[in-house]
Amino acid sequence: MVKKRKKHVKRGHQIAILIGLHDNDAVFWKIYSENIKFRKRIKRGRKRKSQNKKQLYHFHEEIINTLRPIIKEGIRSVILLSPPKDEYSDEFLNHVNKHHSWLLKKGDRQVVFSKIIANQAKTQKDVYYLKTQEYFRDIVDETSNQEGLLILEELKEIINKNEKFSKILYTWREIENEMRVIKKNSNLPKPNYIILTEEYQKNPKNRNKIQRILQIAENLEIKTKIVKEESEAGTAVKQFGGLICYFRKN
Repeated sequence: MVKKRKKHVKRGHQIAILIGLHDNDAVFWKIYSENIKFRKRIKRGRKRKSQNKKQLYHFHEEIINTLRPIIKEGIRSVILLSPPKDEYSDEFLNHVNKHHSWLLKKGDRQVVFSKIIANQAKTQKDVYYLKTQEYFRDIVDETSNQEGLLILEELKEIINKNEKFSKILYTWREIENEMRVIKKNSNLPKPNYIILTEEYQKNPKNRNKIQRILQIAENLEIKTKIVKEESEAGTAVKQFGGLICYFRKN
């Protein structure tokens, strides 16, 4: 009997992180343009109503420690989900304000936090249901747009200040050539970001070239961001031709 070939599920590009905050755990999901993938589950140890301040502090610290490598990867859109009548998202954001304000300060580690209320995000079935809800799609799009605007703010500073050691590239050919050089010499500075619109990525003329660039960027741990063309960030990127890569040399 011939085994059926396993169907490959398209993930698309990374958009945001969803953290389901529940009475007994926090569940991390990576939101992609085509799919949602489980990342990690952190148990509270005991239910929220039975946690003291010290236990709650350590629970929140575990969430922060899980977020650190995700932010380093370049995902800075974080959506916090908590059930109705519970204040788990506010509790976590109070912890961030008090102990990790670096996540809110201007810079390449600044995170855009958004909150939603829903029953739970514990299972694949839960998050697939969420994905069908218009309010969820809207909050994902807006959070991602705000992240894109943060990146573009840094780009504007480079343009306005005409910084001597900074560099901006606008074409796939320039970017690919630059990355090939970096690949051969790991001591060379890497771009701060590559940002492009979904429409530029999906254009048949660009698709293979852009996929190659994005793969090299992933291998070199260069941050990338894809934005919707109709968003505020996407409109700004489109004015540059749909694709930008910039270096901010200190």
